[in-house]
Amino acid sequence: MEKLSDGKLAYRVDEAAQALGVSFTQVRGWIREGKLRALRVGRRVLIRREVLEEFLRDLEEGRVR
Repeated sequence: MEKLSDGKLAYRVDEAAQALGVSFTQVRGWIREGKLRALRVGRRVLIRREVLEEFLRDLEEGRVR
């Protein structure tokens, strides 16, 4: 599992999926459902590290399904 403290400011969807230990499709679904905030930069979809850390806390506390 990739560490979130690797100095990156934002992660691509595949990197976020690897860091969370879930599939690419799962992360895209959370983005599509509005559960995980992401931003588009050109053709890339990026997720800020802070947003990913907050989302992970919400998952741990059962606030996201």
